[in-house]
Amino acid sequence: MRKFDASTVAIMRQAMNEVVADRRFLVRQSVTPLEVAEHILKQAASGERDLNRLKSSAFEKLATAA
Repeated sequence: MRKFDASTVAIMRQAMNEVVADRRFLVRQSVTPLEVAEHILKQAASGERDLNRLKSSAFEKLATAA
């Protein structure tokens, strides 16, 4: 299991909170908050630490969700 430092956790939490509060998420019923969180975790596990890139990646996932 991968461990993240406190600053990374804070960035992931902020990204998650901002994505699920955004209208693009709220109108999308095919993606759950858990799926968004899992996506953000995968991105962070691959080394991404930039808040805006984490959010952009999550929004791309929303846009391509069925």
